[in-house]
Amino acid sequence: MFHPRGMILRGQVRALPGEARELGERLSGCALVRFSGAWWKEHEWPDVLGCAVRFRKSAQVTALPDADDQDLLLATIRSPWTTPLAPLSTRQHDFLDNDYFGVSPFDIASSGRVKFRLRPADAPAAGSTRVEKLRNALDRGPVLLTLGVRSHALGAKYVPCVEITLEGLIALEDDALRFDPFRSGRGVRPVGLVHNARAATYAASRRFGSRTQPVHS
Repeated sequence: MFHPRGMILRGQVRALPGEARELGERLSGCALVRFSGAWWKEHEWPDVLGCAVRFRKSAQVTALPDADDQDLLLATIRSPWTTPLAPLSTRQHDFLDNDYFGVSPFDIASSGRVKFRLRPADAPAAGSTRVEKLRNALDRGPVLLTLGVRSHALGAKYVPCVEITLEGLIALEDDALRFDPFRSGRGVRPVGLVHNARAATYAASRRFGSRTQPVHS
C-alpha cells in the first residue's frame, strides 16, 4: 500500500552559480522526477506529498538505474519531528504549491552534513485536481524546480544548488521505477537515525523483489 504512485517526468539539471556550485556540477545532467501522494492513491484528502528525483548522466528514459545515478527522495515534511503535523501544512491539491524536504541529513565528502529543499519556481497553474494542474503547468512551458542545500547547523540558510527543468510526462511503470535513498552514485549519502532505520526495509525490498516500497518521507 505504501508504494508511491504518481506522475513521472523527464527533466534537465543545470548547476547554479554560488557557493553550492561544486555540488551542482556533480548533480548536473538529466533527471527522472516523480510526484506522488503518500497515503491516498485516488483521493486528494489530507496527505503528505513526495517528490523523488533521479539524477542521471544519460538522457535515456529507463527505469533501470546506472551505476552513477543518484536518487534523492523528498517530501512535504520539514523534519522527522514534524511528521505527524505534515498533512496539516501540505497543500495536497497542488504538487507545485509545496516545498519538499530531504527530512533527514545527508553526507557529502566536500561539504559534510547537509539538508535539501526542493522548491517549485513557477506560479501554480489552474485546474480541478493536482494532476490537471501539473499537466496545465507543463502545457504553458517548462516547469522549473530549484534544489537548495544548507549545512546541518541550526539556523543555516538554503542556497541554490541546481535548477531542474521539467520537460514533460513520460510513460514508465511505477512498479518498475524504484527510487532508493541509498542509491548514491554522485556521492550524496543519507545519514542519521531516520535513514539508518529505513536501511533494512529497503534492503529487504530489493532482496525479495517486493511490489511494495516504503514511502519516501
